Amino acid sequence: MAGFADKRQWGPTPRYDRVRAYEPKQKDFIVIAGPCSVESETQINYVANAVASAGATHLRGGLFRAGTYPNDNYGIVSQDLFKAFKYAAGVYQLKTVIEVLDAHSLDFVLPYADCLQVGCRQMQNYSLLTRLSRTNKTVFLKRSPGATIDEFLGSAEYLLKGGACTPVLIERGSATQATHVRWDLSISMIPAIKSISQIPVVVDAAHGTGRRDLVVPMTLAGVAAGAAGILVEVHPKPELSLSDADQAIDPNKFKELMFSVGQVRNAIRGI
Repeated sequence: MAGFADKRQWGPTPRYDRVRAYEPKQKDFIVIAGPCSVESETQINYVANAVASAGATHLRGGLFRAGTYPNDNYGIVSQDLFKAFKYAAGVYQLKTVIEVLDAHSLDFVLPYADCLQVGCRQMQNYSLLTRLSRTNKTVFLKRSPGATIDEFLGSAEYLLKGGACTPVLIERGSATQATHVRWDLSISMIPAIKSISQIPVVVDAAHGTGRRDLVVPMTLAGVAAGAAGILVEVHPKPELSLSDADQAIDPNKFKELMFSVGQVRNAIRGI
């Protein structure tokens, strides 16, 4: 049995040549903000105005999306809300980000989405990634809580394979033995990816912790580690949010966060 451990292979050698060679066309800082669920036209207009005035670049909101348990309210399937979401983003000059659950829903989503999001549970849905790779859209890819860096970048390779979409990665936490958070935000994943690829990495401390009181410090930690953007859940009254109420912040806290983000970025750049 001598030397057996040295020869044994647990899987293929990681290959993501396109990921390594990728060069982003733009390097603007990304700020994605909005409610977990789009609850009404009034709500999404209020949030769009608030986050845009604080410096957001993208509006996000659950219109229909997968939740952990099917009996919970995780977004409302309504074409009127899709229209309201798109309209609110346009009024305040924000790009829309809409999650895509499968290839079948893509044709319905495309007219309303400037950017598409792949949730963590769909990170290795390779047929969906292949379809999205041909959309000419920015695609935000969330890391699965159990995925290694090689698996994450392998999924990004699928997005680049079609040659059309613009990939952006989102770090949103790992499943660990930690009991103080829902997911344990893997800050180290950000510089680790940056050492391999120029694909932008966004830090999502809302889903990455599940705790409102940790959103600000962990977002700032991600920015300090080199994140190219942030994702924050913002709700007019977080405690009344239809979903993910524990991790949403209100517009005033978001405004304060944006000021602190600017300070951290200036410190990194030596300004």
